[in-house]
Amino acid sequence: MALIKDQQLSVNHAATPEIRFSDWLNHEQAAGDTVLTNGEDDLPSLLASANKLSMIAIEFETFADGRGFSMARMLRRDGYLGEIRAVGDVAMDRIDFMHRVGFNAFELRDDQHAAQALTKLGEVSVHFQPSADGKGPAYMA
Repeated sequence: MALIKDQQLSVNHAATPEIRFSDWLNHEQAAGDTVLTNGEDDLPSLLASANKLSMIAIEFETFADGRGFSMARMLRRDGYLGEIRAVGDVAMDRIDFMHRVGFNAFELRDDQHAAQALTKLGEVSVHFQPSADGKGPAYMA
C-alpha cells in the first residue's frame, strides 16, 4: 500500500496502527502513541486524549460514512498537530476534501496509484465552506 503524507509520496513512514482507540483507552501509555479509530468511537474521549498521540488513523469502513471528516476537523480545531491518516475506503475524489478538513496522510489501496492521488490535492480551487487549512469560503474573499 502506498502512503501520501504531507502532500508527497512517503517511503519511510510508520505502519498504520493496529490498536483500536477503545483498547488504547483501557491501557493508556502502555499501548503506545498511535491509534486506529472510526466513527464508532467516543469523540469526546478522543479529543481529550489526542495530545498524548502522535498519529490518529481514521478508518473509513464505507464510502457513505462521513464521520471521519468531522473527527478530523474537530481534532484540528482543538489544536491537534500530529498525523491524521485516512485508511480504508479512501476514495480518490475525496482526497482533496479530506485534506481540507485536516487529514495529512492517506493510505491508498493496492488498486490506487499514488501519482494520481497526488494530483487530487488542490484539485478543487473554489470552496464554499471554511476548513482546517485556514482558507475561508470563496464568498468571503
